[in-house]
Amino acid sequence: MASNVTIFFVIILILFIIKYLWSHRLHWNLRIIKHVKHFPGPPCIPVLGCTIPLLGPLDHIWNEFRKMAKTYPEMYRLWGGNRCGIFLLEPDDSEILLLSTRNLAKSEGYQYMHDWLGNGLLLSSGSKWKVRRKILTSAFHFNILNEFVNVFEDNSEKSANYIKNNCNKDLDANEIAVDHTMHSLCETTMGISVNMEDPDIKQYKDALHNFGSVFFSRLMRPWLTADFIYNLSEIKRNQDRLIKAMHKFTLSVIEGRLLNWSLEGKQPLYSASGKQILPMMDLLIGEMKRGGGIDYEGIREEVDTFMFEGHDTTSAGLTFLLMLLANHPEIQNRIYEEQLKIFNDSKRKATYDDLQNMEYLERCIKESLRLYPPVPIIGRTLDEDIVLKNKLVMPSGIFANIMIYDLHRNPKFWPNPNKFDPDRFLPENCKNRHPFAFIPFSAGSRNCIGQRFAMLEMKSFTSKIIREFILEPVDTPDTIIMIVDLVLRTKKPVKVKFRRRI
Repeated sequence: MASNVTIFFVIILILFIIKYLWSHRLHWNLRIIKHVKHFPGPPCIPVLGCTIPLLGPLDHIWNEFRKMAKTYPEMYRLWGGNRCGIFLLEPDDSEILLLSTRNLAKSEGYQYMHDWLGNGLLLSSGSKWKVRRKILTSAFHFNILNEFVNVFEDNSEKSANYIKNNCNKDLDANEIAVDHTMHSLCETTMGISVNMEDPDIKQYKDALHNFGSVFFSRLMRPWLTADFIYNLSEIKRNQDRLIKAMHKFTLSVIEGRLLNWSLEGKQPLYSASGKQILPMMDLLIGEMKRGGGIDYEGIREEVDTFMFEGHDTTSAGLTFLLMLLANHPEIQNRIYEEQLKIFNDSKRKATYDDLQNMEYLERCIKESLRLYPPVPIIGRTLDEDIVLKNKLVMPSGIFANIMIYDLHRNPKFWPNPNKFDPDRFLPENCKNRHPFAFIPFSAGSRNCIGQRFAMLEMKSFTSKIIREFILEPVDTPDTIIMIVDLVLRTKKPVKVKFRRRI
């Protein structure tokens, strides 16, 4: 009897899946199949497509994608259920996609973050995205960033003091970077101070760190695409628990700023056109109070989005930069020499102009972002066909993805691609390089709105650390184990040792 009941429920489940796939048949109609069959890619089986090799631990999935990049160095296609994705690894094709003015919607996988981020700047599309982008662009104006430098410097001093108290130990580089970027983000764009020992912040960091495994658990299982199946799963219950913890913290950030919000007594800042400009949280609250293009829920969406993107990506970038510098003492020495020319052994804080003059340090940061781009893949849903350089057509309705990690290691544009060589970014070496061979902040109209913020923060932090410490290797590029996640992560903490400079 029990056996018959099980068979009955399996049949019902199969019928539900068939009904779901049929209701979404536009994703796998004959026109899409006609075009996609010309793209290279691994063999597929019905319903599951090419996903079987991608089932497994997060480090296994990472390695499978790297194998596909070697097998199909220009592009490849993957089927999962009734979904098809094209993966691009060449700058010519990446340029065509990113400069498209019609294909701006993020790919379907991003929507698995909707319960967390809502329709903030990362996930929104169409007119809502344009309105939000217009509102938020001024929050990263030069004059705003100039004001932020002092906060970056104060937090770099705090990070240096923590390291001083823990010298000659194997320290978790990511833990140092996360605390630094969280402090800096909250005290600049959010307008509040935070205590990293606050239990809500600890829960937020843990939840954010674990969200990626939930995200990929669904993304790599076509049968969980359907909400009615996913909502019954343990993965969904785990996701809800993580989102609740993250929302608890970000809502407290909003309430904390609203409680003390006032523009009175503040020295106003203006753009070149004479328009008053404000940091992000003040700008959003002002728009809401004026009845502008955002409400409280909209503020929540953007705070969640920028709390994630504004600290998690930058901390990832700093983590790998510290590891690389620890493994290259000769490059550390060149950064230190540049710092001596700027500061002459002075302990003063860096100014905006000082940071701009750190040309060699900037090349080091760029080279680190080439090797370890914090966002290793980006995707779009195509609303209209795109013809690639080789005349293959990516048809509307599919998902187009740019594998930034593999693009940045393409030997046609980066000789000896695994070598850490900051001089790749000397002006004479950049002159004839394809402009889309290096896109750590994406490109086109949906590029990262906070990229100048991130570069200034990374310069401030690294400048202070190199002036105070000599970095020594614990982990190396060969010993770390990469995993797939929302941002670039490793299976185990990346360790670095710090020794005081005499």
